[in-house]
Amino acid sequence: MLLRYVLPDGQHREYKLGDKPVTIGRSSEVDISIPDRMASRMHCGISFLNGAYFLRDFKSRNGTLVNEQAVEVARLRPGDRIRAGDTVLVFEGHERKGQDTALMEMQDAMAKGKGYNTILHEIIDEEGKG
Repeated sequence: MLLRYVLPDGQHREYKLGDKPVTIGRSSEVDISIPDRMASRMHCGISFLNGAYFLRDFKSRNGTLVNEQAVEVARLRPGDRIRAGDTVLVFEGHERKGQDTALMEMQDAMAKGKGYNTILHEIIDEEGKG
């Protein structure tokens, strides 16, 4: 699972989530530091419990929103948008392959005899499961 977000200076970032709890906020001492003056130093956190990810607001000054709804605790699902201050972090279900990796995999599959249409259908089926 990934969190993808954009910093105020336009840098795109991603953070791979695992079993370890993650803290999010303005402080340099959190796991995901967001330089956002509207975010609290220790704004919120994400934990993995019983096979699912949960977000908890740490009584932040401006609250934490999931899909624009204020929450204290929320179970996260792929596609959820987490707002901490003015920063939006998107919770995604899987890593996306880079263009070069996808092209190499397609060329390899075609070299092994798969047709272009078959490969495209497999990609569409795989994306639908994510």
